[in-house]
This record gives sequence, structure tokens and C-alpha cells, in this order.
Amino acid sequence: MEEEYNEVAERVGVHQAAQQGNLVANQNNQMQYQMEEQEQNLAEAQLDVEATLTKIYHLLKQDILKPNSDGILEWMNIADSKKRVLTEEGVDKIMQIMNGYINKETLLSNFDDKMIARRMLKFCLALNALMFMKYEIYFRTPTLEECQAILQSRINEKIKKIKMNKELMEKEVDINEIKQEVLKEIEPQIEYEITKIKAEQTKLNLREFEMIFTQLEALVEATHNRAWKGEERGSLRRHFNISEVIGGKSQMPEKKGFWGGR
Repeated sequence: MEEEYNEVAERVGVHQAAQQGNLVANQNNQMQYQMEEQEQNLAEAQLDVEATLTKIYHLLKQDILKPNSDGILEWMNIADSKKRVLTEEGVDKIMQIMNGYINKETLLSNFDDKMIARRMLKFCLALNALMFMKYEIYFRTPTLEECQAILQSRINEKIKKIKMNKELMEKEVDINEIKQEVLKEIEPQIEYEITKIKAEQTKLNLREFEMIFTQLEALVEATHNRAWKGEERGSLRRHFNISEVIGGKSQMPEKKGFWGGR
């Protein structure tokens, strides 16, 4: 009787130990899978430059970051497209250049101080030269209709000033007469004024380039600094090593007694 009892007890113990071992193995496998997934997500997030490039694109387009109806910030088109500084071709060209510098390959490179300085100098000189040589293509110039609207606004402003002066001097005001005088005065200069307005508005757009250039330079430099002495890939390697150590410990089952005790 006692022998049968011991045999049954032994079988139960073996079964319980096997079940416990399977449970521990499943838990370890699940933990390992989760850790590997987290590592992959972290690596992808750390090397993902799409958010930076998307931000650059919206900034070049002069889109505005505003909260939507749900209170979440999102990019919205500028209300007046005539206020854009760059043409579509200009935006596309700069984005092409930025893709060549802000990418995963740059992040995983190994640059020292001299190499970063040399690459930044070449980038700055090349971008400046390109924009200078092709500014008529990359920077927006106002259309004839836009120039006409600006000239009309200036004519209306001049009429208002003449009207105000006459009222202050307590003189008789004939608005039609004032309009005729102003139009007669400007008629011989309309073509000149249109050309002048176009040049003025183009210069205003060109003055924005220094700030645009400064922002682009800062972003490219920040990307290169992340690759200083291979720091970016070193950071990923250190994280993976730590995860492997933790994962290795989690896979070592604790020593159990025959009945599952310590």
C-alpha cells in the first residue's frame, strides 16, 4: 500500500514539475518576444527621420501648426498662398537636398569633429550657391495680377490721403475729381510701377532665405552630431547588450525541489 502511494506521489510530482517547467518556458518565451519587439520598435523610432523631414516640408511650405476640432495639433495650409516665399520647385529641391543629409545612413556614420566641420562647410557653401544662382526659380515672384492689386491699393491710399488733407484744410472735397487727378498722374508710370512692385516683392521673399538657411543648417548639423564618433549606433548597441543581459537572466529557471519548492 505504501509503495503504491509513493509511486502515485512520484508521478504527481513529475507531472507538476513538468507543468511548472512548461509554464516558466512559456513565460520566458513571451518575455523574450516582448523584449525583441520593444528593441525593434526602439531602433526604428531612434533611426526614423520621417517626422523631421515632414516638419521641414511644412515649414518650407509655410504651413501653420494649429489645433483641430479635437484639440490635436495638425499642419494647416497658409490662408493666403500669395504669401509663400518659395515656389513648388524650390520646396522640392530643398527637400531633395535635405533627404541626402538627414537619413539613417548619416545617423549610423562615424564622424569626428573635423569631418563634421568639413561636411557642414561644404553643405552651407553649396546650398548658398545654389539658391543664389537659381533664386528666380526657387523663390516666388508675384504675378501681374498680384502686382496690379498692390498698385491699386497704393492708388486708393493716395486718394484717401488727398481727401483727408482737403478735409483738414476745410476745402471742398470732390472724390471723383481726386481720383481723376491721381490716375492722370500715375498713368505714364503704370508699367514702371508694376515692374518696381514685382522687384520689391521678390526682394522681400529673398530676405527670408537667411532664416530658412539657418534652420536647415541647424537640422543638418544636429543629425551629424548624433553620428559623432559613432554615438548613434553605439547607443543602439549598448541598449541591445543590456537587453541581452536582462533576457539571459530571465531565461534561467530557478532551482526547484522535487515538489516545486526551493
